[in-house]
Amino acid sequence: MPTTIRELLESKLINSALSTKYSLKRNDIEYCLMHIIGKTREFLISNSHYTLSLKEEKDFFASLKLLRNGMPLAYVIGNQEFYGYTYIVDKNVLIPRPETEIIIPKILEYGDSIFKKKQGLTLIDAGSGSGCIGLTIASERPDWNVILIEKSLKAISVLEKNFHSGLYKNCSILATNWLKGFCDNKADIIVSNPPYIKHNCRFMDEIVYKYEPHSALFSRDDGLKDIKILISESKRALVKDGFLIIENGFDQSDDIIRFLKENYFEDIDIILDYNGIKRFTVSRNSRYGQKNNS
Repeated sequence: MPTTIRELLESKLINSALSTKYSLKRNDIEYCLMHIIGKTREFLISNSHYTLSLKEEKDFFASLKLLRNGMPLAYVIGNQEFYGYTYIVDKNVLIPRPETEIIIPKILEYGDSIFKKKQGLTLIDAGSGSGCIGLTIASERPDWNVILIEKSLKAISVLEKNFHSGLYKNCSILATNWLKGFCDNKADIIVSNPPYIKHNCRFMDEIVYKYEPHSALFSRDDGLKDIKILISESKRALVKDGFLIIENGFDQSDDIIRFLKENYFEDIDIILDYNGIKRFTVSRNSRYGQKNNS
């Protein structure tokens, strides 16, 4: 028998789903339904009598089962909003976080200053994943040259979908392990959300550990190995006075600052996230590439 929106959302199955071990939220269930029937929340509220087709009902219950098992909503519906844009995601890339949105205005601020002086700018998004950072910057600043780099071929498949969906003319994708494929003094800004979680982290969210790609989450050397590589290679790939912007873990700032200073980065600034956690480290490259590495 066909089911209406009201009957569906008031069913015992939905109520039982809300009490699962993963604390399913009603908003997630409603958003999932909106995605499947292609309607807005306003439609759900004002058209509770709408009758789902058999396919819509089947797809909804299949999605509900995934949600009940703890799968993040973004993976269930296949996309996630970030800074006003929507990006395709799957298990091969991290889900974009609201906390990461904080850095976008800062990147634009630094970049606008550089662009005004040079009438041009090259930004590298190192370890792009879904491309949410780099593609957002490319959308916000169409006159900038944005390079998206990623080493995971599975992640690149997702990145390319997001790239082609936006018809970007000011950016390109390069498959490389960090900055090895770049010549000296290439970029004005390098931004990265690298793997930075230590493998034995006691604060790891069960859902994140279960569903999101470990290669994009974990790094050796107490979570600092990839960040150290990024810093070492950035001092060569950045122009003099270019900026390096890194997302990092809550307890890593002191180690990162020390390593930045060892590699001739100056004007180091810490940016907090919504919870007051030291989430981003911004620094300026004070030397020219390999010519001054000694």
